[in-house]
This record gives sequence, structure tokens and C-alpha cells, in this order.
Amino acid sequence: MASTTQARNTDERQWDARQSEYTTYAPSGHTCPDCQRQIKGLELCRRITVARASASPAAVYRHYPECPEPQAAR
Repeated sequence: MASTTQARNTDERQWDARQSEYTTYAPSGHTCPDCQRQIKGLELCRRITVARASASPAAVYRHYPECPEPQAAR
């Protein structure tokens, strides 16, 4: 049986085989790595699990759907 391959219509960094992502609320104290601003308690965010070679996966929280000012820290 032949399998079909579908092209993904997403950002490849977001759906890398070593990562998983979903929308949630961040625990208090987390900062968005893109804009360096704290994510508020009841603010929707993206939780991304990034695999690391030397340790267990790390959870990273980013603003959802986009950072208010992603260039603010740069």
C-alpha cells in the first residue's frame, strides 16, 4: 500500500520532530523569549517543549498569537 505525504502548511521550526506545541496559560513568572516581557497569569500563550541533548525537554512559553512587540528586547 502506497503512503501519501502531505506538505505541512506551518512554520517548520514550530513543528520540528523534537518539539511539541499547544496553546495554554503560563504559570506565573515566565518570560517570553522573543520580547522579554512577562506573560500574565490569564494571558493565552504557546507552550513549546524543546528537546535537549544533555537533559530532559525544556518548556518555553511565548505570547499567543504573537508578541506585542517582538523587537522590544533587541
